[in-house]
Amino acid sequence: MVSRQNLEFRYLDTEEDRKELLDDIRRVRRDVLEMAASIPEDQHFEPRYHGWSLAAMLMHLHTIDRLAMWQIKLALINIAPAIPIEMVNSLNDTCARIFHRRLVSTTIRGIQKHEAEIKELVTRLPLDRFSKQLFYPPLGIYLTIERGIQAYYLFHWHEHLVTMQKAEGLYYEPPDTTEI
Repeated sequence: MVSRQNLEFRYLDTEEDRKELLDDIRRVRRDVLEMAASIPEDQHFEPRYHGWSLAAMLMHLHTIDRLAMWQIKLALINIAPAIPIEMVNSLNDTCARIFHRRLVSTTIRGIQKHEAEIKELVTRLPLDRFSKQLFYPPLGIYLTIERGIQAYYLFHWHEHLVTMQKAEGLYYEPPDTTEI
């Protein structure tokens, strides 16, 4: 679950900062898509990730990517409504049911195509526009566009990558060695 404690936001002040973020976004997306490719096709529609199929999980990521882009574009013109998390959860549940049997290859093509739009946004948005605000429902707070881009396109994807890795038995979490 995304929390304020596990988000390490960075500033996107320089071209190098933006390049590093884009590299991280590409890496997490590649890792998710490689994980998807490792799932046999006859298992794409089976409940795997908190009851979601691979098809539903990928479509969720793609849908949130698209909605986030619209939200960012609205924030750029100073439209930033607070979206209740209950609405997001309802949308997620509906999408999981509707898209549980969507063709994975179709969704992957959409994800790959949208990556160019994300790159365009990160590389071309003027620095002064990054400070505009948008509402981030998982935390129930307003973030700058600079942070919203990272929350949606990096942290959200990473959170679901970890969910997928755990379900597939590929995630190692070192034991907590702190003293009580």
